[in-house]
Amino acid sequence: MTWQAVARKDFEDAIRSRWLWGLSVVFILVFSFPAFVRLYSGDLGGPQNNAGIVQLVIFFMKEATAIVVPLTAIVVAYASITRERGSGTMKLLLSLPHSRADVVAGKLLGRSAVIAIPVLIGFLVSIVLLVPGSSAPDWLTYVQFAFLTAMLGVVFVGVSVGISAAANGDRQAILGSGGAFALFWFGWDFLSNRLVDGTITILGDLGVDVATATRYEVVLFLKLLNPIQSYKTLVDSLFMPALRARLQMFGFFLGVDPRAQEALGPSLSPIYGDAFVVVYMLAWLAIPIALGLVAFRSADL
Repeated sequence: MTWQAVARKDFEDAIRSRWLWGLSVVFILVFSFPAFVRLYSGDLGGPQNNAGIVQLVIFFMKEATAIVVPLTAIVVAYASITRERGSGTMKLLLSLPHSRADVVAGKLLGRSAVIAIPVLIGFLVSIVLLVPGSSAPDWLTYVQFAFLTAMLGVVFVGVSVGISAAANGDRQAILGSGGAFALFWFGWDFLSNRLVDGTITILGDLGVDVATATRYEVVLFLKLLNPIQSYKTLVDSLFMPALRARLQMFGFFLGVDPRAQEALGPSLSPIYGDAFVVVYMLAWLAIPIALGLVAFRSADL
C-alpha cells in the first residue's frame, strides 16, 4: 500500500521543517493558558476552590479552538498537492509506484498527523495543570474534548487536501480553503435561515403552511451540517444533555431562544443526536477528498 509511504514521507518532512515542533509549542500555549489562569490565579484561591473548573475551561476554550484549529489545519494542508504540482515533484512522485489516489490518501494522513499530534500534546500538558484541581470524571471529559478538537483539525485537513487536489495552484487552493472557513464561520447560519425562510414564503404563496416546529427542525439540521457548529455542539454535549446542547445553537452564551425550546419539544429525534452529528462532521472529511480525487485524476500535470 504505497499511500503509507507517501504519508510517512509527508510526516517526516514536517518533522524536518519543524512544523510539528512549532505547532506543539503553539498548542501547548493556547490550551494551557486558560487552565493555568483559571486554576492557579490568586483571585481564585488555588486549585482547591475550583470544583467543576474543567467544564468552565472547556465551555470558553471551545470558541478559541473552533477558530485556531481549523485555521492551522488550512495553513498546514492547503498546498499539500498544489505545491508538489507547481514544483514538478508530483511527476517524480507519480513515476514511482504511487497512484494519484495513493498521493491524496497519503497527504491526508500525513497532514492529519501533523495537526492532530500537536493538538493532543497541547491538551496533554494542559491536563497536567487541570488534574490537581478536578475530579477524575472532569478530566476524562477533557480528554474527550481533546479528541473532538483533534477530529476537527483532521476534518479541515480533509477539506483543504480535497481543495488542493482539485485546484490548479496555491492561490486557488488558499482561496478555496479560506473561503470554506469563512463560509462556515460567518455565512452558514445566515444562508441557512434565508434558505428556510425563503422556502417557507414560497410554500405559503402556494397555500402550504409550514409549522413553526418544522422550521426550527430544518434550521437545526442545516446548522448541524456545518462542521464547526457540529464540533461546538458535540463539545457542549460533554457536560449537558444533547437537547440543551442543540438549543444552545439558537441562543447566545448560556441563554436559549424560548421559541426554539418550545418548537423542538422535550426530546430530540435521533437525526439530531450525537452519533448523527459525528457522521455529519466526518462527511466533511470524506466528501471533499472524494471530489478532489475525481478532479485530480483527470488533471493535467
